Amino acid sequence: MECGGEGLMATKLPATDVVVIGFGWVGAIMAQELTEAGLNVVALERGGWQDTGASANVGYAQDELRFVQRQQLMVETAQSTITFRNRIDQMALPVRQWGAFRPGNGVGGAGWHWAGVYWRYLPDEFRMRSRIAERYGADKLPDYMTIEDWGVTYDELEPFYDRFEYLCGISGKAGNLNGAIQEGGNPFEGPRKREFPTPPLQQTYLPALFAEGARKLGYKPFPLPSANLSRP
Repeated sequence: MECGGEGLMATKLPATDVVVIGFGWVGAIMAQELTEAGLNVVALERGGWQDTGASANVGYAQDELRFVQRQQLMVETAQSTITFRNRIDQMALPVRQWGAFRPGNGVGGAGWHWAGVYWRYLPDEFRMRSRIAERYGADKLPDYMTIEDWGVTYDELEPFYDRFEYLCGISGKAGNLNGAIQEGGNPFEGPRKREFPTPPLQQTYLPALFAEGARKLGYKPFPLPSANLSRP
């Protein structure tokens, strides 16, 4: 719908099967899946197009003024923001500069400034309320606490975790394969059906030295799962 002057003129676009609002990681993956299923998909994105050569050029991708201070890849808070308060008795005011929460803007969304840190949620996190009640007693959960179980389990989501990891080539070392603890991986993770699609990233000197010291003390250090690929 276009509005010009005093009149109102409607522009009718060609029909399509699916419209995806927001073309970040989630929207892009949905659009790919739906397109491969034979549907005609149109994506709407309020931000601009991102081009690797221009938007992630290694010559200036480290520009802290451009990306950290001026937050070029983020949603402009003057355009769209959220409100925030520190205590329940305060008036919530608009956020004027993003901090730890940094919603992306443009094709690719926040994936453009994602460091690649990749975790699966732990099985107990999907049933946190039940787990706390089982371990400490239901009376330890006050009435005002809104914590709830997810309604879906880790086991139900595991195939989708696996599918995403192989779509993106996540680098890492399994610590729990079908219930069997694996040396060198995260022994506390939920069971996974198969190994990571790519090996863990090579450790630089300081993390490798720290891991060696931790192992000598009886701990179980493991490489951080990452979307930064260790192999082509």
